[in-house]
Amino acid sequence: MKKTIVLFGTALALSFVAFAELPESTGTPKLEFKEIPLQGKMPRAEHKVTPYRLYNKMIVTVWDPVSCGQKAIDPKFSITGNTLALSYSLTPGTPGAKECSLVSEFDVSNLPHRDLEVAFAGGPEPYIVVKLKKCPNYKPTSEDIYECLAPVVH
Repeated sequence: MKKTIVLFGTALALSFVAFAELPESTGTPKLEFKEIPLQGKMPRAEHKVTPYRLYNKMIVTVWDPVSCGQKAIDPKFSITGNTLALSYSLTPGTPGAKECSLVSEFDVSNLPHRDLEVAFAGGPEPYIVVKLKKCPNYKPTSEDIYECLAPVVH
């Protein structure tokens, strides 16, 4: 478990470095989606939505409580006002299946150069909304407030 978390954190950090030189949006927003396979069955967890933004790219990791065996299908995103809404549908659950966590990642590039909060819903549930702030302990290389944004923790 610890090994998986360390590997996931390292992959996330490397993906940030790859996009650190992108100063502003350059085109139509685009979504890349992937489920993150974890070794063994993860016990059901509470919803957790963790967005990070570097310049025009938002990487959002989601822990979604589901029935074991369910998969995310038809991932979507939309930008309405100052909200980046992310969602997907779920395959049907198996009756009597144990509860698990589905871990996934939404990578949205070419975001508009303005403040955005992140809202997520997996299936018919209500959206969970996360606001962003400047990354703590980060030494920006410019005056661009979108250089690095992290979730506001309550």
